[in-house]
Amino acid sequence: MNADTVQAMGDRVLVLADAAESQTKGGLFLASSGGSSGPGSNVTGKVASVGEAVKGVKKGDKVLINGFAGTEVEFEGGVKGKFVNSADVLAVLS
Repeated sequence: MNADTVQAMGDRVLVLADAAESQTKGGLFLASSGGSSGPGSNVTGKVASVGEAVKGVKKGDKVLINGFAGTEVEFEGGVKGKFVNSADVLAVLS
């Protein structure tokens, strides 16, 4: 299954997760956390598809979403994403 050919339905948004950073801008190496961790965990990513009932978010937007919400999916090439309800989109990032 290819992420480019999948269409979100209803009030759902397909977000392709940004690659986890392993080093800070200051040069410190980050430990691998194995995914979402701790209360208030969140994820940033690019919107690949939006359902017809979604308002305020469009394909191509970079967004911040609740890391514990939604359904995780893996596409061809190991690309990881999540289907979330539009209410789980916390912010559109510039």
